[in-house]
Amino acid sequence: MLRFEKLLLGSIASAVWLGGFHSAVADTVTINPSDDGTLNTCEGCNTVDRSASVLVSGKYIQGIVRFPMAGIAGSISQAVLTVNPYGLPLFDLNVGVYGISAGGAIISADDANAGTFLGTMYLSPDLGYGQDATFDVTPFLTGVSGSFVGFNLRNTGGTDVFSSIELNYGHPAQLQVTTVPEPTCVALLGLAIGAGALWRFAKPAGGEGRCALRSAANPTR
Repeated sequence: MLRFEKLLLGSIASAVWLGGFHSAVADTVTINPSDDGTLNTCEGCNTVDRSASVLVSGKYIQGIVRFPMAGIAGSISQAVLTVNPYGLPLFDLNVGVYGISAGGAIISADDANAGTFLGTMYLSPDLGYGQDATFDVTPFLTGVSGSFVGFNLRNTGGTDVFSSIELNYGHPAQLQVTTVPEPTCVALLGLAIGAGALWRFAKPAGGEGRCALRSAANPTR
């Protein structure tokens, strides 16, 4: 194989390797809520209560947590919502999680009965203070383009009291987001380095090219 071809293939391989290596360097960030509280959905009730814990209880009382998206840089490979109890026991171990892609930093009455059902968070019967229950929200979060997201929490079988910004045993609900940097820029950098090397190898020196490509149609004698 000609030296020129070897150099070209080596440059391409380097670009691919650099891009892949860059993509493999994952970073996990912990995002705290911008606001949280309780939504009272019964008729005539004061809907928004942000002064206490995140309370989830039956048909009319929903928990709500909002998060900023500004701390997320790169492509999301995994995103997990965590909650931890502020009151025990937890009377309903099945909590429905609803994702809200609209809205701002502050919870509002618009968050009541809102969101797309993402699934059920199953709470361990042994979950204690300072221990997190987790729920994967990766598919939802990767499709969000706004600056803030919300999660509405609901159950049907009893009262669950979760930590909030104001009342908690260590931390409120959180998002744990793992991202990988975009590989494009690094791959382009690798190609640029390879192109520079090719130019230096092939440019004329003393009026004659340093790279002479041979072919079967015009062999060198």
